[in-house]
Amino acid sequence: MNWWEYIGNTANIIQIISAIPLAVGAWLLFTRARRYKRKLEETEKTLSAKPMGLVLSVSGMDVTEQVRQWLHKNVGTMDIETYHKPGGVTRENIGQFMTDILKVKSEMTRKGVTEVHLFLMAPVAFGAAVGAILDNWVQVKVYHLNREKNEYEYWTYLHKGFIPGLDDSLLKEIGE
Repeated sequence: MNWWEYIGNTANIIQIISAIPLAVGAWLLFTRARRYKRKLEETEKTLSAKPMGLVLSVSGMDVTEQVRQWLHKNVGTMDIETYHKPGGVTRENIGQFMTDILKVKSEMTRKGVTEVHLFLMAPVAFGAAVGAILDNWVQVKVYHLNREKNEYEYWTYLHKGFIPGLDDSLLKEIGE
């Protein structure tokens, strides 16, 4: 056997061996995606002891009544907190808006909220900031207005990230 045949056979063996971790990784990703989808479906259908709606509208009209009707029809009757600033959010006023959202969060905590149904009508940057404020609090279910169907859809919930000392059972459950 010459050197080129030896190198070719060795390369073939390496290719076969390298395909194994790829196949295992794809299988893990697929099973976690299925588990995540199942968890979302379970989460969508369950309500905790004291759910509340939260409508944050900083661009355009106040959609609180539209959300109230949709929640009553599709999820259940619950109290709704509204933060409506029709003038819009800008780089100059976003700090004040974030302070206001913290006050709304504190008020909802005082009322004993155990779950939040979030409806946000705002720019993406504001939504990211709101997500950071509401993260690691109670479960926050996020809804999206499907303009084609003209109705809200449950998309996801804000996950609790790992913080030392906090319960990370959700991360363990999805990661299994």
